[in-house]
Amino acid sequence: MARRRIDLQAGKANRARRAARPSLGETMKLARRRTQDMKNIRAGRRAGMSAQAAIAGSAGEFTCDDEFHIAWPSRLIRWAIAILVLAPLCFITVLTLFQRVSDANFLAHFYKTTEFVCFSAGVALMISWFFSGLLTDKFLYIYVLGHELTHAFFVYFCFGRISDMRVSTQGGYIMTNKSNLLIALSPYFVPFWSVILLSIYGLISLLADIPYREQSLLVLLGASWCFHMVWTIWMIPKDQPDLKEHGTLFSLMIIVFCNLLLLAAMLCAASPELTFKGFAFNWANIAWDLAEAGIGQAKVIARQLMNG
Repeated sequence: MARRRIDLQAGKANRARRAARPSLGETMKLARRRTQDMKNIRAGRRAGMSAQAAIAGSAGEFTCDDEFHIAWPSRLIRWAIAILVLAPLCFITVLTLFQRVSDANFLAHFYKTTEFVCFSAGVALMISWFFSGLLTDKFLYIYVLGHELTHAFFVYFCFGRISDMRVSTQGGYIMTNKSNLLIALSPYFVPFWSVILLSIYGLISLLADIPYREQSLLVLLGASWCFHMVWTIWMIPKDQPDLKEHGTLFSLMIIVFCNLLLLAAMLCAASPELTFKGFAFNWANIAWDLAEAGIGQAKVIARQLMNG
């Protein structure tokens, strides 16, 4: 009896310990929180500092899911803006580009110009190099460096400060006390190395005469812009925290619209037959025609609903 009583008491004690033990979900949550705290301490992350990161493998070390939680009302508003405002703006811009590029007079002249040939040569070279796989790690490092430097530039532009920065082929991040839509998304539509190239070109041209400078500049611009685009397209599906911060759909629509505007600006700058004023005029006409068509269709549907 005494032995059985001891066994029963031991069984009760074991059951009590099991009941007091946290569940698997709670254990995982606690472990993740402890790991996050330790990594923040090792990274020297200060209170109130946030991380802007490139490549999810690196970003995951310095951010957590709760940091990007967006309240449902705000999320619905951003979805509405993305679908009802940004998507139509992108559609109108694409239609305008196709209308101008497919014009017979434009086709007869622009595709034969030195500007188009040189820029296309740079694009073709970069695309070939990207798919060849040569020096992939070097190119990835250069892209991540440009990505983080773009974050950093716009942090300072918005009067923020940076406490830490990391760049590697495994990813990159900056620690900053300020974050907004421009800081988070600018690397996805600002071709950093093209801007640097233009700046260096401007300085050198003031000091010396560069042979074939316009042609060489256009080739380099085509290559650098294509470098920005192909690596950005490759990077976006990698679960980027920058996109999650303000909502993935909303962020993607802004990125697409800004890149379309950049493409339109380059097209206007390269073509003597297509001016910024002309492009804006065509854009406004298409927008007006689509708005009239949409309003007319809405009136027809409203009348049918009232009569039916």
